[in-house]
Amino acid sequence: MAQQPTKPPRVVEDPAAVLDAMLDRFSWSNVIGAVFLGLVVGLVVAWVIIPTYVSGIVASLQGDNPTAYWYVCRAAGIVAYGLIWLSIVWGLLLTTNIGKQLGKVAPIVDLHRHISWLAVVFSLTHMLVLLLDTVVPYTLTLVFVPFNAGAYRPVAAALGQIGCYLLIFVTVSFWVRSWTGQKVWRAIHYLSFAAYVMVMVHAIMAGTDKLVLYWVYVGSAIVVVFLVMLRIIDAINERRQMV
Repeated sequence: MAQQPTKPPRVVEDPAAVLDAMLDRFSWSNVIGAVFLGLVVGLVVAWVIIPTYVSGIVASLQGDNPTAYWYVCRAAGIVAYGLIWLSIVWGLLLTTNIGKQLGKVAPIVDLHRHISWLAVVFSLTHMLVLLLDTVVPYTLTLVFVPFNAGAYRPVAAALGQIGCYLLIFVTVSFWVRSWTGQKVWRAIHYLSFAAYVMVMVHAIMAGTDKLVLYWVYVGSAIVVVFLVMLRIIDAINERRQMV
């Protein structure tokens, strides 16, 4: 009886090695090309959208009580929270057996990195748009300095500010991993959990949409806790197998 061919063992890629390989292939020409392409696409989209919607946008910015800036701030904050959560989820998937079963690690690492940068962009947008809002006047000090007594709900605002700074710190660490080494880089990455918790508490304490999004916050937090516990269980099982 002919022997059935056996499937080759599944090769599990090391996320750290994949990230190093990506950084080695980094090219500023690709970045410049992507920015140029984005500008072209943006101009084309603006050419279509502006004639249709610009009158309504201008109207929302006029008068004694303009609302457009406030809506942009709220929208950017909600999107930033979603991106921070998604970045945490993808990062945890990289270190669990679930992520290892998804296929190649490289696309997950790349998506994780790009989502983190998008989270930084929308977080800064959420903060900077406040400078344009005339309903609640904000200064650079109020926007960027935590625990400022003149800020709206100072403690809640400070948690959001510190969370944003931690997010920037962790995201920038992608590019200095070769200098810091694996252990330091991993320790820095743990700060992303603190950033996520701070941003969520900020959204619940200061967000005007917290009642509408309450179950979104609860559900997203449950997913993060589940993946953290799964990662701990996987780590324990790996250590037992090594003994």
